[in-house]
Amino acid sequence: MPPADWQRRSVRRLKTAGGPHAPARVRTWLQETTEWLPDEVESNLLLLTCELVNNSVLHGDASEEDVIEVELRATDSGLRAQVTDPGTGFAPTGRQREMDEPGGWGLVLVERIAASWGVEREERTRVWFELRAA
Repeated sequence: MPPADWQRRSVRRLKTAGGPHAPARVRTWLQETTEWLPDEVESNLLLLTCELVNNSVLHGDASEEDVIEVELRATDSGLRAQVTDPGTGFAPTGRQREMDEPGGWGLVLVERIAASWGVEREERTRVWFELRAA
């Protein structure tokens, strides 16, 4: 059950600069914002959100001059997270690398762990996922 301040305002947002330190900044914010979540949900939220922020930097070319937005929303069944960046968007495909080649696991993890997920493109690219409450 979310704490009272989440029940009154069930959305939390962070805007942060892109670049190589963005995942660490987002991880710190998430740890301060979601300590009330069950351990498994919090761990999965940290893992998947930081993977998406890392993808924003690597594939969306979000530099330190760009803004990455992270939004968390409590839902009736759990938690929805989304990461928005200035990238051009993409159509999700399966992993394109050999099994023993490093990298390329971020969206595989999102697909396997999240209850649902998707990609939306408007003026910016948004990747979202939902986690069910444990």
